Amino acid sequence: MKQKLIIAVIAVLIVITGLFLYLYNNVDSIVKNGIERYGTDVCGTKVSVGSVDISLKSGRGTIRGLRVANPDGYSHDSVVELGDAIVAIDIGSINRDPIVITEIRVKSPLVSAEVDEKLATNIGKIRGHVQQYQARAAKPAGKQDAGFEKRIAIRSFVIELGTLKADATRVGREKGQWEMPPIELSNLGGERGVRPEAIAKVISVALFTRAEQVAAEHVKAAAVQQIKNEAQKKLDEILKK
Repeated sequence: MKQKLIIAVIAVLIVITGLFLYLYNNVDSIVKNGIERYGTDVCGTKVSVGSVDISLKSGRGTIRGLRVANPDGYSHDSVVELGDAIVAIDIGSINRDPIVITEIRVKSPLVSAEVDEKLATNIGKIRGHVQQYQARAAKPAGKQDAGFEKRIAIRSFVIELGTLKADATRVGREKGQWEMPPIELSNLGGERGVRPEAIAKVISVALFTRAEQVAAEHVKAAAVQQIKNEAQKKLDEILKK
């Protein structure tokens, strides 16, 4: 009986060691593929990552070159381009559920908003897809998804001061470029954690909502200024008579 117990314990240790070695040797590709897969599903347009470099020894890493492609009907440029994303992971949680990411800090985000002839925007189209996204969360994952079945919890997610570019030339307006205030999110996933696509949804909604707010504020300010200019022009004409 004791011999069987020892064999069982050894077998479990071998499996755990094998899983750890797999994660250790493949963590960069696992993270890269996960971001691209779930990001694309949630946004409804291609999400790509340039590179991932994470050390399981230090628990720190960097995600570079994350881009979200424009939806059909808009330019070939990306709607979102992120600078380096600095990641800090709780190493002790790697073999637990959820995996705890203590911090993600995104530098120099660039969002490029476009307005088409029907006054629809690329941001609005993606944001609408994000808000309606439910598919994967409702489906039980197959065996091929086992590597992504762990839940994730993010204690702090910060998108630093960014830039919003707006192109409404298709409706006769000039291009604009403005600062986009930082975004700070905390305790994503709670104590129990959530699936990766749920995290992607929350972050995407926060980013695109902030971009729409900034664009709306500047469009409104430009409209008010235009009205003032026209009123001043008419007043000057009256005074000249």
